[in-house]
Amino acid sequence: MTGWILSIVGTVLTITLTEVMLPEGSTAKFIKGVISLMVIYVVIAPIPALLQSKIDLNSFFDFSLSGYESDEAFIGIIKEDKQSALAEEINSAFVARGLTASVTLVLNEDYTVAQVFLAVTAEDLSEACRLTMQALAVKEESIVINEVFT
Repeated sequence: MTGWILSIVGTVLTITLTEVMLPEGSTAKFIKGVISLMVIYVVIAPIPALLQSKIDLNSFFDFSLSGYESDEAFIGIIKEDKQSALAEEINSAFVARGLTASVTLVLNEDYTVAQVFLAVTAEDLSEACRLTMQALAVKEESIVINEVFT
């Protein structure tokens, strides 16, 4: 790279001295044409070598993940918000149907429902289980039932 820059500087100096010493006329036009071809050659000479070499973009940009950190507290807040929103939605459905029941949810790392804790009276048990399985798309074995006797 330094050699290329030095050759451009040397060519510019040579051209400047040659143009100062050139006489006017048709010979000057011919020499200026030859000098122009020489400048073009000096500028484009390293391009084939650059095209054949492997260019590593990682050397220009740092794509490593070492500079990035996940905000675990924020992720936890989002998970809790989703848990409470789902539980509130199911509890509202219970109230709308006149059931005496409430749910608490536990989500997996991928934000799917892992376990459902259902507090329900004996007479509302089957309807509350059915509604919970339907609304949350969970299997019956994911539901932990705590019967409330009133």
